Amino acid sequence: MNTVKQVIPAAAINLVGFSLLEPCTPMQRFFPSWYNVWEAWLHKKAKAKAGSDQWLFRRFGIDSEMLPEEALRKANYRGWLNDMSAACAEAVAQLGSKGEFRLRHERNAFIYCDSWGEASVFEGVNSWRDSLSVDILPKGIVRDYGIKDFTCKLRGERNGLVSALRMAQDCLNSHMADNVIICGQFRSFPVLVFSEAEHFPSSSKRGPIPANSQFSVERVGCLILKKQPGQGVALHLSDYQALSGSTQRRSLQLADHCKRYLATETQAVLGVTPPALSFRAVQRQAFEQLPPGLACVSLSELYGDSGCMNPALAWQYLLQSNITGHSLLSVLDGEGGAWLLENWVPQAGHLPSNYRGTS
Repeated sequence: MNTVKQVIPAAAINLVGFSLLEPCTPMQRFFPSWYNVWEAWLHKKAKAKAGSDQWLFRRFGIDSEMLPEEALRKANYRGWLNDMSAACAEAVAQLGSKGEFRLRHERNAFIYCDSWGEASVFEGVNSWRDSLSVDILPKGIVRDYGIKDFTCKLRGERNGLVSALRMAQDCLNSHMADNVIICGQFRSFPVLVFSEAEHFPSSSKRGPIPANSQFSVERVGCLILKKQPGQGVALHLSDYQALSGSTQRRSLQLADHCKRYLATETQAVLGVTPPALSFRAVQRQAFEQLPPGLACVSLSELYGDSGCMNPALAWQYLLQSNITGHSLLSVLDGEGGAWLLENWVPQAGHLPSNYRGTS
């Protein structure tokens, strides 16, 4: 741990607008169809990797008139498209009328990220206009805010939002843009969620699967980032480290990774992991090696899994819990490595957190 005060790096950027929305529908348990052996096999394997006896989903666009099992598989895409526009409007509203006016007349970059890439085939999109919004860029947001300077779409699996933050940090520090707007979404298609879990490493723990649940929650979010210091939450994507070896060795590497950035005023260390026992064990053992008295919180266990949108849970937690000062976010990417993001929440005037939406 550093005994000196942690100074905000010159390359840090500022989160001045933030909104994270999820459906208001209740959690629904997934039941594999009796006629789809492949789906049932994936479901069984995923539960074993997650260490859970059931998998629950919360999705946008659930049709209440359909059978719950089928509605979970055939959720309509318009729910999350509408809520992404609502999330962007909420984030922009946090700037105030003057800030919104300046935003519309400055150089804006727009980054759109998701987990699965071109998903219009899975969504059952029947309109080429909607297909463009799902697969390339949400045309309504780009049009409404007059974004003309730079736009891109990132498919990064679980690294989608972190990759977008890295690109935003480069854009703002190179003065290519005055503002960067990041919109992201996670769609929990059951078969894709289960097939992803199949590739996670198995846990060394043996025995019957405990009676608990794994939660998969769809979320959409919007971040507005500026370079000007003194506004909002300061962020700095500080490091990436490859982890290797046994669970104990990887947890030691992760703990050392965090300790290099701890300071006397660090308030919390937050963590997100993919839905697998093996990753949770690494994070839990790493947290146990950190200094006592430091708040260590597994956000994935608290809020459920949201794929590439998991890192956004950190700002939701910090702002709701009124945690100010310096904190760390450790992101296990499921590919054998860990990102480290530093956050500085100001003492007063921090952003409101809007995290509930309607489907």
